[in-house]
Amino acid sequence: MRILISGGGTGGHIYPALAVARELQARYDADILYLGDANGLETKIVPAAGLPMVTITAGKLRRYLSRQTFTDLGRIPVGMMQALRHVQNFHPDAAFTSGGYVSVPAGLAARIEGVPLVMHQQDVPANLANRLLTPFATRISVSFPDSLRHFPRRRTTLTGNPVREEILAMVGADPAPHKARFGFSPEWPVLLVTGGSQGARHLNQVVVNALPGLLKHCHVLHVSGGLTYEATRHAADAQLATLSDSPESHGRYRLYPYLDEEMPAALAASDIALCRSGASTLTELAVMGKPSVLVPLPPGFTGSPQAVNAEMFRRAGAAEVVLDRNLTPTTLGATLYPLLDNPSRLALMSSAARALGHSDAAPTLAEMVASLASGG
Repeated sequence: MRILISGGGTGGHIYPALAVARELQARYDADILYLGDANGLETKIVPAAGLPMVTITAGKLRRYLSRQTFTDLGRIPVGMMQALRHVQNFHPDAAFTSGGYVSVPAGLAARIEGVPLVMHQQDVPANLANRLLTPFATRISVSFPDSLRHFPRRRTTLTGNPVREEILAMVGADPAPHKARFGFSPEWPVLLVTGGSQGARHLNQVVVNALPGLLKHCHVLHVSGGLTYEATRHAADAQLATLSDSPESHGRYRLYPYLDEEMPAALAASDIALCRSGASTLTELAVMGKPSVLVPLPPGFTGSPQAVNAEMFRRAGAAEVVLDRNLTPTTLGATLYPLLDNPSRLALMSSAARALGHSDAAPTLAEMVASLASGG
């Protein structure tokens, strides 16, 4: 059984695809080929996961106007021809796409060659790439019930969003040893701050400016993203220097540019997360049962899928939401401190988050893909 996997640009698209690929290998002894963007984060993550990979020059489908929007339009036909060539060389029995602009040429190339396609939608509203692929997809899977209304009913199934095995292995783990792993005391709550694999400049700035207050209430495990790490580190050092009268506060803050293998441990160590609301992030929070304060990515021309995701979690009682334009050290403190001081509220949010999780999404999707590959 030969399966083409595609999805990329950010870790949010890559890790679910890898979870499905691993299930296909383990359960069906599938031969996997990952098709990614030559400039995407997948060029680092996928080879490190031990999967064979080919790349194309994919034009990015942006939600905002940019000079690169026009130059990338010229790359789309080139990427399409490259994807066709890879599909023809590999001869897959089925294809699976997890989103991101690279999934469009990959999915279209598969269908042109008569290969059945499972298209996975992660966010609640359909993204542009998946709107383009929907007419061609053989089967469509969605992460959340609210997504079902966006796709043809007869071809669409609620599966949940795949989560990598390393995250699932941490479900229910005792946080104390994982707090110690990052140099934190088990008696103090830990706030995990992350803007995703690409980072979030404004979120980082607000957190750093709020450190004098935050470190009186909790430990802070801050994942800045590689692009903003140096600026964040310099700003954090300046803030920590103002706390010279209480040097123990310095040990309550840890800053990392990016966590890959250690991210499951970071989630296990945390009592609450402050983060964006991409589907992959929310899926991991749900499976782990972690309360959160969500700061959705600001809207582009096509709106903000993250805002829709965040509102769903807020309605379920799993999260509080602060819009990016309203996020300041003051509003952050006003939202976060009452939660940190109320363990009973955090426990209720944890239960609500866990109710949104689907720990069996990866095997369910692998079965769907394998069935199509076998002619089912």
